[in-house]
Amino acid sequence: MIGDVTADAAALRQLLRCIDRELRLVTARPLPGGVSAQVTAVEAVSPGGLAAHLVIRQYGAGDVQRDPLVAGHEHHLLSLLHAAGLPVPRPLLADESATILPGPYLVIEFVDGDAMIDPARSRLTPALVVSQLADVLARIHDAPVALGDLRYLCDMAKRATGRIRERAEPPDYSLSEPVIRSALEQLWPPPVVNEPVLLHGDYWPGNTIWRDDALVAVIDWEDAAAGDPVADLANARMEICIGYGQTAAAEFTSQYAALRPSVDLSTLPHWDLYAALRHTGRIGGWGLPAADLSRLQAGHREFVSMITTDR
Repeated sequence: MIGDVTADAAALRQLLRCIDRELRLVTARPLPGGVSAQVTAVEAVSPGGLAAHLVIRQYGAGDVQRDPLVAGHEHHLLSLLHAAGLPVPRPLLADESATILPGPYLVIEFVDGDAMIDPARSRLTPALVVSQLADVLARIHDAPVALGDLRYLCDMAKRATGRIRERAEPPDYSLSEPVIRSALEQLWPPPVVNEPVLLHGDYWPGNTIWRDDALVAVIDWEDAAAGDPVADLANARMEICIGYGQTAAAEFTSQYAALRPSVDLSTLPHWDLYAALRHTGRIGGWGLPAADLSRLQAGHREFVSMITTDR
């Protein structure tokens, strides 16, 4: 954690004045679900009584080390996507000065709805979730934004290669790491078969907000990158497999492919394996209850079995 910003009312009041000098702080509370950042919901009010609901995202050390200007870059990207009509929160303020809060932060408008933190506990049907996830991912990859205006985005293939080179001992047997790495050694790197597009970088149900059975926002864009659209597709289908099973993952893939028929899916085996590798050696540090950790591990093993059997 980066610190209890809810206790520092003076800093929050100063922050609100940077957005609108008329805003007055009412309440602030931490939001659950963050792993790489501390997220705080803030309610403010104008002199006329109009309420404003905001979210402050304070970045973790890993994000800042990777990109010291992460707040400004995410603000710029969200501005472009929001203007293009994509379902993303409207950005309000980015600050990397560390003069108000201890480190870079981004302020966005609060999106009313429910976060899909745990698909197993959601009332939404897998078919509804899969359909809308596929539709929104296709829209993101077709977004009218020029990668030339987003030169701060890293290349996803380079990021993945760096992650693959990281090795911890002993390997994570609970998530089949030796099996994944053995397969990756035969396949990596993937060939370049698709034009690079904007990637969310961590597209999965947990980074979406839902209201009235509709996906209303895709959040947490700090991992955005440029590269093969199949990289996002693979990560999402892995998470869908963990949450809903192999059939839902296959249906998601089919629906995305139908929406973007020009995409070459021949790199899916490469990116599936990389997606599976991302969790290895890490989920034990997420603070999950034992039952949730066991369920996640089982779903991940199901995905690994699916992609290695297909090969």
